[in-house]
Amino acid sequence: MVDPDILLIAMVELIEGVRNLIGDKGANAVLRDAGRHSGPKLLESLIGHLPEVLEREEAVRRTCMMLEELGFAKKVEKEDSTIRVQDDIFSDAIRAEDIQKSPVVYFLMGLIEGFVQFMTDDKVVLTPKEVEKGNLVFSYS
Repeated sequence: MVDPDILLIAMVELIEGVRNLIGDKGANAVLRDAGRHSGPKLLESLIGHLPEVLEREEAVRRTCMMLEELGFAKKVEKEDSTIRVQDDIFSDAIRAEDIQKSPVVYFLMGLIEGFVQFMTDDKVVLTPKEVEKGNLVFSYS
């Protein structure tokens, strides 16, 4: 069996390779879209189809809880129109200290957007506010 940490590092290196191949903006867009697509697929495989459509704020709240439960981060908090992600697995796996330009952050944003979209008919769009290793803050609208 392959160690999950090794798979995560391989995924992060793959993402950085995409960045080297197509540039910052292209990689950010591609990886964000990949997160948007994989979020609903992941939740569907884990919990099946939701019997109800949730309000957007409730979907954001549940997304934060699920990210913690699934081990994507140690703490994910919704505060007004922001989401704070602490000690996430993605930025931890990035070798560089400065992660602001990494498309890995955009993959996580897309994953959150995809989770919310799975639970509601309403979309949420995240924007990075603070991007530091172990501390990501996104505003959403």
